Amino acid sequence: MDGWRLGGIRRGTAPALLIGAGLFLAGCGGGADTVSGPGTGSPALVGTPGGDVGTPTGATLRVPQAVEPVTLDPAQVQDGPTIEFLMQVFEGLVQWNVENKLAPCLAESWDVSKDGRTYTFHLRKAAKFHNGRAVTSEDFVYSLSRSLAPKTASPVAMVYLNDIVGAAAFNAGTAPAVAGIKAPDAHTLVLTIDQPKAFFLAKLTYPTGYAICKEAIEQTGGVLNEKSLIGTGAFKLAEYRKGDRILLDANAEYWDGAPKIARQERRIVLDNQTRHDKFEAGELDLADVSMQTYRADRQNEKLKPLLKEFERPSIYYLALNQTAFPPFQNAKVRQAFAHAVDKGRILREVHEGVPRQAEGIVPYGVPGYNPALKGYPYDPAKAKQLLAEAGYPNGQNFPPLKIHFRAQMDDIKNTAVAIAAQLQENLGIQVQPEETEWALFIRKRNNGDMPFYFLRWMADYLDPQNFLSTMLRSGTPENKIGYRNPAFDRLCDAADVERDPKKRMELYHQAEKIGVADAPWVPIYFQADVELWNPKLQGVEDMLMGHLPHKRTSLAP
Repeated sequence: MDGWRLGGIRRGTAPALLIGAGLFLAGCGGGADTVSGPGTGSPALVGTPGGDVGTPTGATLRVPQAVEPVTLDPAQVQDGPTIEFLMQVFEGLVQWNVENKLAPCLAESWDVSKDGRTYTFHLRKAAKFHNGRAVTSEDFVYSLSRSLAPKTASPVAMVYLNDIVGAAAFNAGTAPAVAGIKAPDAHTLVLTIDQPKAFFLAKLTYPTGYAICKEAIEQTGGVLNEKSLIGTGAFKLAEYRKGDRILLDANAEYWDGAPKIARQERRIVLDNQTRHDKFEAGELDLADVSMQTYRADRQNEKLKPLLKEFERPSIYYLALNQTAFPPFQNAKVRQAFAHAVDKGRILREVHEGVPRQAEGIVPYGVPGYNPALKGYPYDPAKAKQLLAEAGYPNGQNFPPLKIHFRAQMDDIKNTAVAIAAQLQENLGIQVQPEETEWALFIRKRNNGDMPFYFLRWMADYLDPQNFLSTMLRSGTPENKIGYRNPAFDRLCDAADVERDPKKRMELYHQAEKIGVADAPWVPIYFQADVELWNPKLQGVEDMLMGHLPHKRTSLAP
């Protein structure tokens, strides 16, 4: 893509490919806790709610925060909305650009050894933390080690940093340091990984690879909170009012040039419709659109020109947890569920036909996406037959089941309710929809407590490894549903270290076919975002995984 693109989901175009590698890319209550940020003060707001947003110089960008941040610690974060906020403040060695490729960030360049195992990063001398101190290679030694430290107890560090030599031993508490992280001088960082892996560099874009300010964290007792939220990014925290808003001020000394806006006002607005109403009232410059309002917006002469559509590398799926729900250990039960869901009807009636129907696991746009792969078709008769063969004719004696889904997201709720109704109608089983608050949902999912849930997995980086090996290989931290197939594991393991790109993708294709046939997931659809934009909004940089930090965003007069 050349910059952000207005309107029109890009159907039928070839996905961008990355050589070698293969973001995620909001009611306001009174009495909120107010926490000042670590900056040097908070200038008055420039934009006026309900009125003009100001001039290009000194304007305030008003965007919704769709969830209360689950954590402020990059070593702990797992959800997209929180990451989208944190990436305004923090940065890592590399970053994504509008062409869907990896680009320099705090590392201005890097070298890779011939065997593909050693990465030597050359850091920017102009990069500084928000407190004015220059970034050095020791900051990355500290930050990466902190993510992996047993005391940090990161749920994701061994997903994104596990390839570094010595990471596992340090994470387990059996080594005093990570052997594969070295800082030979102040502006050189050397990372050594266990085997050559085409996706390793892309993993460093995840927050576990962000540069963290050591002295700030030490001043807050080792905890990364509002007072120690000091990064190197284009924006710095000015204020955080829990349940109300986050204020981010432009970093005037940012190494890549000061942002064009003076401030981001990120209202914490949890409800879809409330975000939409605030946009219409002129209180937000950007808002997501649920399918409940999409049809009406398209028929509204004022709102229709403001609609923008973006296809994302993300899959919404049903997770069938074999550990928490013994009937799902039977492949015929899982396959019956797959045959019993009418995806086409859900997309027509709930989603206005906007997203693509998902047949496989790897989404459109990700290298390795297989358009020829077909999942289980909608076939109620076959579904009933399989359930009967599994010992539950017409649903008899099938244990009660809940379908858990994220709260306060209309499209997700309506999809989950429709799926529950179809399973009851086509299989004769009782499925109760269970709306779950987001932070609790994440905890339960991490603990493996939910037998059956509807969830999204968004690409952290554009590579099939991030969907197949990361999510479904047995024994990996993100495989919370007990799926295990040795043939699938062998194919993923071989693909992960294969250096020939064509052979690598062929191996992932074979693994994906097995994963779809085993039905540990039931793929439903690939994500497409619909947003409303203030017509004054300009320069938003977008790539396949979402909007990039608002370095170049501006508001026209």
